[in-house]
Amino acid sequence: MIAELRKTATRTGHYLTRSLVCREPYRDQVFVVWLLVFGLFWILLSGQIDQRWIAYFSLSVALATLLAAICAIDARFGIIPDKLVAATAASGLLAVWLLEPDELTYRIAEVVIVGIAMAAFRAIYRWVRGYDGLGFGDVKFLAAATFWIGLRSLPALLLIAVVSALASAFLLKSARYEVDGRHAIPFGPHLAVGLWLAWVFDPMSFVLG
Repeated sequence: MIAELRKTATRTGHYLTRSLVCREPYRDQVFVVWLLVFGLFWILLSGQIDQRWIAYFSLSVALATLLAAICAIDARFGIIPDKLVAATAASGLLAVWLLEPDELTYRIAEVVIVGIAMAAFRAIYRWVRGYDGLGFGDVKFLAAATFWIGLRSLPALLLIAVVSALASAFLLKSARYEVDGRHAIPFGPHLAVGLWLAWVFDPMSFVLG
């Protein structure tokens, strides 16, 4: 267990240091990592320190740490480990319980709905196109992410993820890498940054008032 944690921490540190300075093999991840850093600084500088803010900041640090590890592993191996998804779900459940306890039952129901809907979408996409457009790890991650931001913010997460993935694809193409439907970049880091920005800024609150 300790050896596994140490290995994950080492990979995450390598991923972060390489990505921050736009170095191979994570040149395309520069936007993802800088947005993670920006969000953490935004929380630090914009909040009014009280008991709720301390809980929110502690949860945000935990989320940022998990997302960085998910990004590092998915960018390197193309998978999101179940243990990290489970940790994301468990900490998201804790976040709801601490910050919005009245929403706990509704949030659990939303997680179930998202999990079923995304699994169905993945199956239909494979049936129509003949290959997976979304990994099963991504489906489980989206369900876990719903604990953190709820169903209403899921469209914002997906929109941010798509924009981030397009930016990464542009970086890869500029470096003369081939990017097409069957050789796509890992989507996990972009889902992670989508969750992060949806959690930090809650863009749907501006849209819905």
